[in-house]
Amino acid sequence: MNVRRRYEENAKNGLEKSGKALETAKTMGYTKIIREGKKMGIHMKKYINTSRRINTKESEEWGFIVINALKKVWLATLIIELFLFIFFQPNEECSRAYYFYLFVARPSIGQGVWLAAADILFKKCIKSKSHRIVSLFMMILVSGFAAIAVWVHTSVGLMPVALLFPMVLCPFYRDWKMMVLQAGISTALYAAYQGYFLPYSPYLPPENLLIDVTIFAGCTFVTFVLEEQVNLSYILQEEKSVRDSLTHLYNHETFYEELEYHMKRYEEKKETFSVMIADIDNFKKVNDTYGHAFGDEVIRKVVVAFAEGHGNSDFCARYGGEEFAMILPKRGIEEAAGIAENIRKKFEEIAFQTELGEKHFTLSIGVAEYTKIYENASTFFEQADKALYEAKRSGKNRVCCAKSAE
Repeated sequence: MNVRRRYEENAKNGLEKSGKALETAKTMGYTKIIREGKKMGIHMKKYINTSRRINTKESEEWGFIVINALKKVWLATLIIELFLFIFFQPNEECSRAYYFYLFVARPSIGQGVWLAAADILFKKCIKSKSHRIVSLFMMILVSGFAAIAVWVHTSVGLMPVALLFPMVLCPFYRDWKMMVLQAGISTALYAAYQGYFLPYSPYLPPENLLIDVTIFAGCTFVTFVLEEQVNLSYILQEEKSVRDSLTHLYNHETFYEELEYHMKRYEEKKETFSVMIADIDNFKKVNDTYGHAFGDEVIRKVVVAFAEGHGNSDFCARYGGEEFAMILPKRGIEEAAGIAENIRKKFEEIAFQTELGEKHFTLSIGVAEYTKIYENASTFFEQADKALYEAKRSGKNRVCCAKSAE
């Protein structure tokens, strides 16, 4: 699934009512242009408040992390219980042997068997290649582990709150249905425990209920905060995989995904579009004369020219080296050529300060309009590339359009 379609679907699912979400997705997420000073140019970023489901591999990694974490908790709890057992003073109500059974042997064996079984079953579970099955398994694992801990330590007043802990893990399921289910399981266990023990246990006076409710609200708040952070983390991770590190434009691979998307859209809805490819003239000489750091600055300024010269619906990418590409939806070759000329002029106007004085550099741009005669993305892109070659051959610093092949 290409980048545009993924964000369109997420926007439709999560942000349709905002009025701007669908438009945001259609413009490939150019919802905000961050200006990091004139020297750094303009960085494009997508900001879509949506949830992204993790894939099967990520589910497996998350599952192993949780299981290993619970094993460490189990070991730490065992050490603490043994330490407390050493200093326990027996009395008429509880002998040392009974204390060892209640607070050392019973929880350690119960949770140990639970984790051992989980370790075996999880390896079978991941073979299903289903994120939801893995998530459901993790819910049962974590909730069961917490339930055993609470069941053993009923004398600890705030222990029932441990039943709510799995809620904090909800955001990592990356699926709102799984999150709701986990919240329901945690709340049900908590309510059942309180309903069974509260009327009879001397350790759980009614005053504790207010404290538990407060902590419940805190867990819910933490869950929402984590959800936002996890969403942001995955969005940034996604951004990093599809962006060029120097310019923060989309990279070569993402450009072709987007190009193929528009080709299919043309087949389905006859929506015309054009593509342009721009190349910095004499860029090798720029690097040789002024150094690669200066060359990087020139490349960043191309982003400034692109940002100021194109529309919100246009898709910009760094094709490679000193080459840049743009997809212009719903634009014929004449309109696309006009935008290309605007970009060319804006870049030419940018002044660069060097040891040899103020310098200006130029772009050569090739433009092609898509028609059904092109069999694939590469074949079509070659038309824009040929137009770029013609611009270079004709003297550079100009825009050339591909001839119609019809």
